[in-house]
Amino acid sequence: MNQTQAALHALPCDLVTKLCRSKVTRLSLKQMYTLGRHVLESKNQSALIIPAVFLHQELPIRLSHALKMLNTNLLPINMADMPTFQHITRSYLEDISMVTQMPKPSTPQQEEDFTALLRILEQRHKVKMPAIGQGFRELMATVHRRRVESSAGSDRSFWTMDPQVGGDIETFFNRFYTINLGTRLLIGEHLALHDRGLNLVQRVSPLGISKRAIADAQRVCSAHYGHRSLSPSVVIQTSNPDISTTYVDEFLHRNIFELLKNAMRATCETHLQDGRPVSTSLSSSSSAFVSTENIPTAARPKLPPVDLTLVDGGEDVTIKITDQGGGLALSEIEKVWSYAHSVNEANTGAAHLLFPQLGEMGGRVSKYAVSDGATTAGLMSGAKDYLDLPFNVTGHGLPLARLVARYFGGDLSLVSMEGYGTNAYLSLYRNDDHLENIPEMDEEMLAEIDVFVNELFDECVPKEQPAPAPEITGLDLDLGLEAGVISVPELRPAPVAQPCLPGLTLPTKPASNLPSSMTLELNVAGKLPRSTVSSAL
Repeated sequence: MNQTQAALHALPCDLVTKLCRSKVTRLSLKQMYTLGRHVLESKNQSALIIPAVFLHQELPIRLSHALKMLNTNLLPINMADMPTFQHITRSYLEDISMVTQMPKPSTPQQEEDFTALLRILEQRHKVKMPAIGQGFRELMATVHRRRVESSAGSDRSFWTMDPQVGGDIETFFNRFYTINLGTRLLIGEHLALHDRGLNLVQRVSPLGISKRAIADAQRVCSAHYGHRSLSPSVVIQTSNPDISTTYVDEFLHRNIFELLKNAMRATCETHLQDGRPVSTSLSSSSSAFVSTENIPTAARPKLPPVDLTLVDGGEDVTIKITDQGGGLALSEIEKVWSYAHSVNEANTGAAHLLFPQLGEMGGRVSKYAVSDGATTAGLMSGAKDYLDLPFNVTGHGLPLARLVARYFGGDLSLVSMEGYGTNAYLSLYRNDDHLENIPEMDEEMLAEIDVFVNELFDECVPKEQPAPAPEITGLDLDLGLEAGVISVPELRPAPVAQPCLPGLTLPTKPASNLPSSMTLELNVAGKLPRSTVSSAL
């Protein structure tokens, strides 16, 4: 029995059912920030026990919900039949098993042991996300193959007729990525507090983050086109340079960088010919382009700038990024939010585009990263892989950017003028009491949990096989008799199963005795607001 089999054998089926039916405890930026500041200001490892206890109860629930979403029957294709998704399913079961077998932290040493487990889960997540990307490609290939098969046949199925198929796929991946984003944020926040003494959720400067994102986008643009002068300049406009809000530095940097990169790419593709800038004129009736070949260098037209406007509103902080990159047709706007369309158009797959900042290690950290290291701790583990993607790669950037923006009540939208350019509006919701935008299980998903769990364990959890009967063969022995040789039976012992690995045995307390609710209370000397998080299992 290997480690995977041992972990799955130690996981009770009824516990997974209970976890799937439990509600996720949604947190706010204010709660994360307040608890993080309390831990840092206490300068005592014992303070980390509070968030560790919460994670010990909350993570199995979130992992179980992700597992259920991954095996939903609401999609037109049963993803559980695909090898990649089968592997990911087993990985989630192992994660749940590891967390539920760990005792609830109540001492500094137990918190240290639990944090070590969180590091393992973080590394395992970095493997899962690219695997999800591969699974997405398999899913889209299957959809395409069935569409071709149905169109070739006499009867046309819903694969070619029902537009809801694409909508179901979009809804599924939005829900699945959202709950994974929240799980990674919680793990990253705890590791940042424990290992680096930093908050991922903090008071951030949108202007400062915008400047770093501009420098990073210009760097990758210049690297792609081969010269620094071929990167559009960015003009920042704001009436209040001191704007601040409670947010996740990494989330904001990633979204601004994505929007700037898109704006710069569109600008270069529209205004470069043979590697040289060309001018465009809306009033010119003869030609949209003017050759610069015979124009002196100093007088040659430059690439039009990208404008970044930062506004401090009462309810939102809004960042508008405007380009003159030719714009999009109205019929194309909705397609930019489609996971399926972006993958089909780019033909690059999703493996390296799914939360790349939460993905594989080995990417280069921006030299413009904040000095306190907040963006390199916990959440991303020292790598901003999205900064190193090819400049012309399209794919899941915009769909995921909008998902991240909406996670704490913000939004991302596009307004485009075909033939001129595009305005992108990124809004941050100022109300830091807004809870995580995590989807709840709907009634149809809840109704199928019992069947789902039983089928899941039948497929993934290996059953113990009875020991085979001893094998009897003939053995020739020369006893020195005249008859020469007689046969006697030889008994071969049955193979002995390997013992279960130590440390993978569930506590003796049954799942039914688990605490039915949990409350995190924080009231630090009357200086910080009281934050309460409740969850019913």
